[in-house]
Amino acid sequence: MDSRIQLLPILFNVSFDFIVRKVLEEAVIEGVKLAHGSSDFFHGKGETYELFELWVLMYADDLVAMFSSLQDLDKFILTSEKITQKYELTMSVKKTMTMSMEEFEVDSNGKLNKQKKIQHPDLNIVIRNQKVEITDKFTYLGCAISRDQKMKMELEARLTKATTAFNMLRNVVWYRKNVSISAKLKIFRSCVLPVLLYGSETWCPTVAQEKRFATFYMKCLRTLVGLNLGDRAPNQTILQITGQPAVEEIMRRNRLRWFGHVNIMVDDQDAATLVKKTIFSYLPNEKRPGNVGVRKRWEHKIIEDLEKSNVKNWRRETIDRDSWRAKINTIIETKPVNSRIKPIVQKYKSRADERRSREKKTDQGKAPRKVVEVLVKDNNKLCGCPNCKKKFKPQGITGHVRSCAATAARKTTSK
Repeated sequence: MDSRIQLLPILFNVSFDFIVRKVLEEAVIEGVKLAHGSSDFFHGKGETYELFELWVLMYADDLVAMFSSLQDLDKFILTSEKITQKYELTMSVKKTMTMSMEEFEVDSNGKLNKQKKIQHPDLNIVIRNQKVEITDKFTYLGCAISRDQKMKMELEARLTKATTAFNMLRNVVWYRKNVSISAKLKIFRSCVLPVLLYGSETWCPTVAQEKRFATFYMKCLRTLVGLNLGDRAPNQTILQITGQPAVEEIMRRNRLRWFGHVNIMVDDQDAATLVKKTIFSYLPNEKRPGNVGVRKRWEHKIIEDLEKSNVKNWRRETIDRDSWRAKINTIIETKPVNSRIKPIVQKYKSRADERRSREKKTDQGKAPRKVVEVLVKDNNKLCGCPNCKKKFKPQGITGHVRSCAATAARKTTSK
């Protein structure tokens, strides 16, 4: 390969860095001010801290600018257009978007009013007769970022892309009987899991969101071994016979791996780099409203992961990278596929066939009527539960009636 071609990416990065520095020098604007203390995750009132600013994040030709005021953002964009034109570069207006974080009003008593959002004036930035788009969400380096700072959109995007990746191999690999289960699992870990868990190092999912990932993960494993939900094989049994760890454990390993990697990022003077400062940063004058719950942050999730992984002194253990990775990788250690996996799968399928045949038989030899056939639909085509009287669509009433009847039976028995 021509050495000049090899130098092009490096030269572009150098020139891009030079232009951004020129923009910041000429614009004279303030970024997002954060504090980095000496106690990592735990910040007291008397803690001494160092203030630092974040202006931009750069990767290849992508750039994210962060500012505390709309005026600074406006000034940065217009100055960027001026400087890039000066050095014969062109900023893509179509790919340029602005977004403000969602904020709520706080009354004089320090209580948050979630019904009243702070309305920011729209920025009317026009570059080369094109208006810069204002958005509520955008994708940066493959990760979805939304205005409400929640990961619901990212979760949906990951599940959608992972489902597509899994279905593309359904007829090619998963349904092929001449492909061993061990080979299928290797392909699954190589082609589907990276798509599902891309960016999981920085996730802080809720319990419900973790269950959604676990549901998809277990559905994939069932397909690989030839089972379905109707066969009623427990999740723990599926994990045991395939030798796979739970998806929650894989996400925990990913978070701890990134956490350990960042924790040892220091410069020549053994001082924390900007990445390490950011990961342990906080807002020094932050006051949490007293009338709402505390949203779990990434740092809270890391503390929880460290406790579950039985890590006693992470400051000391993360210094040795090899030892740290060996420790956290024991969480997701895969085991060989159970040698009796086929008889076990066949046992569950035989039980399911017998159960279905019994359910079809009645005293008159007729198949039992469906729940939706018994219940009366209203004008909106909704069915009412005979126990709790709640309304459901026909697709969801069957499962609800069963669970509702079981709950009522337990209450009657306890009395």
